[in-house]
Amino acid sequence: MKPLFTFMLFLVGNLLQAQVQIVAEQDQDRNLTLLAFNKSNIPYTIQIEFLKLENLASPDGRLIYAVATPGKSNLVKLYSEYVNVQTGFQYNTKLYKGDYLQINQDRPPYLIPVEENTILSMRPLTVEIPQNTSIQDGLPYTGVGFYFEKPAVICAPRKGIVSEIKMDIEKASSGPSDFNSENYLEIYHQDGTFSRLSGLNTGSAKVAVGEMVFPGQAIAESSALPEQTEHHVKMIQSRWEMGDRGMAWINFSVNIFVDQKEVQSDQALEEVKSSHPNDLISKEMDKKELKKYLGK
Repeated sequence: MKPLFTFMLFLVGNLLQAQVQIVAEQDQDRNLTLLAFNKSNIPYTIQIEFLKLENLASPDGRLIYAVATPGKSNLVKLYSEYVNVQTGFQYNTKLYKGDYLQINQDRPPYLIPVEENTILSMRPLTVEIPQNTSIQDGLPYTGVGFYFEKPAVICAPRKGIVSEIKMDIEKASSGPSDFNSENYLEIYHQDGTFSRLSGLNTGSAKVAVGEMVFPGQAIAESSALPEQTEHHVKMIQSRWEMGDRGMAWINFSVNIFVDQKEVQSDQALEEVKSSHPNDLISKEMDKKELKKYLGK
């Protein structure tokens, strides 16, 4: 067995938001394998751009994208061209939450993220790019707002892992969410997409980052709109997508289960009732999860 020499790479971008750490292992032929150690409960996509390669060849080119799953994963192997010649390299990295390769268009419908039997209305949320703003500074997005008269428990729309929580904002925003001005809870789904539920009541989170949640599970509480008694929650679905100019954060509409049918989240509806059918709750569960759910 060939010996491996492991060492830390204290180069530009080696500590990625303290979530993912890159380590190199070198074998006796001076080949290098870049490994990722992901401390999070969700995967991260890593962009690696090699600025310089000395006596090393990258089979995938100078710009690569690799996925760091939770725990340890291989990113890329660099091959030494000459055994007796010193090797070296420099690189830059960028980090993107989620696995950009897991794009599954066959998604189950999303539940209305409000406790069952709540009478509500839903309206699409859209944001236009301001004039003289580049696409990097302000991507358009589509989401949906749910509005109801009384405080209500906010529920997970699909199975996923809680990836981010912000609950310290005292005042909700009346317009589409920018996630900097109001409380939100983000869920990462197994198909590589995210759901953000925003406009939540301060300090009302019922789950923690890294926790698995299931459709219909209570996760937070609603808050009232500014200067109104009407309560609300905003839901936006997003994912990273590879385009001609690299990775882009895309927001998209989804199918929502309403009144025993599926409707697009960019529709406006009045006087609908939230429901959480057992067949949709269990649709994404594995055998162990389903057995536990049915045994309640």
